[in-house]
Amino acid sequence: MKKLFLAITLLTSTAIMAESAYVSDELEIMVRSGKSAGHRIIATLKSGKKINVIERDRDSGYSRVKLSETREGWVLSRLLRKTPSAKSRLAKAEASLASLKSKFSASSKQLTALSEQKGSLDTETSSLKKSNVSLSRELEQLKETSSNAVQILEERNQLQQRVVTIERELESLKRENDTLVNSDAQDWFLVGAGVLLFGILLGFILPKLSWRKKTSWQSSF
Repeated sequence: MKKLFLAITLLTSTAIMAESAYVSDELEIMVRSGKSAGHRIIATLKSGKKINVIERDRDSGYSRVKLSETREGWVLSRLLRKTPSAKSRLAKAEASLASLKSKFSASSKQLTALSEQKGSLDTETSSLKKSNVSLSRELEQLKETSSNAVQILEERNQLQQRVVTIERELESLKRENDTLVNSDAQDWFLVGAGVLLFGILLGFILPKLSWRKKTSWQSSF
């Protein structure tokens, strides 16, 4: 029972002590099969590598670490740190700085492109404003021209109606004139016929009158 209790206690303490740690700035540290320098080396860990600490033994100065799902080993506790090594942090900082520089460069290019685009948009806006003013003026002119066109159209229609009326009156006058001309021709024809008839009558009457005068003169002698 005591052994079982000790085993349970050991497992519980082992689970409670499990934590993360980082290999110090040493180039490599040795992982041994036991918690002393006399145990064989089973692996090496490079500086900055993150490992899981399962147990710390203060008496031996070693810590039991988990290398994989099935492998464990012991390393010197003084070579482990709770934070990444300065070398690792420097590498991460440099990588982060490089990333920030890249982002800054991309942002600067994007800002330049946006500035150029803004300038182009400003120019286009100014051009559109001028075009809008010009179109507004043209629209006013078209409105005025349209109003004048309507007035001109109305005047043209009125003139056309007057022309039609005048043409009708002229046609009526022509007809009346033709009628008068025909009437005058008939009158002159009748006058001529009368004159001719009168001449014929005189032609018949005058000889008789002359004969009667001669006969009267002869009887008087």
